[in-house]
Amino acid sequence: MDETDRRLLVLLQEDAKKTLHELSEELGKPKTTIAARVKRLENDGVIIGYKAVVNPFAIGYKLLAFVLVSVRRGVAARESKPLQQEVAEKILAECTGERGMPFVEEAYIITGPYDLLFKVWARDIKQLSTFLVAYLASNPDIQRTETLIVLEIVDDWRKRVMPPSTP
Repeated sequence: MDETDRRLLVLLQEDAKKTLHELSEELGKPKTTIAARVKRLENDGVIIGYKAVVNPFAIGYKLLAFVLVSVRRGVAARESKPLQQEVAEKILAECTGERGMPFVEEAYIITGPYDLLFKVWARDIKQLSTFLVAYLASNPDIQRTETLIVLEIVDDWRKRVMPPSTP
């Protein structure tokens, strides 16, 4: 990855709707060169997609929480993957913001006293409470949880630009 690729990645993170013409002008390279570089970055898995970034508050989510989950030790029953991964995948699949459930945006297997970390958007405190008290508590693989409710967002990954590393 050279300097042009790094600059291209920054420009696309700032505004993925920029045209090839705009990118080529800003980078001082021919449009065909920029198109080839974008394609290569996509094929190499550096650029993994493009999507609209939606403000959760504008579509009815009023509460953001991070939920730490401790899972019992063991291997998933159907597969040889860790139980933590199975539990996380199940929660992600079932908590899509529909049928009264909150939207679980992200899930991580972590180190420390807990096994999983979820980023959860809820429409209100009742929805979050139902998720914690009824939904998570009914899963026999979950031993305990701890919930951190966000009071104010200082910054958000969706607004930040990740600088590509230099050689």
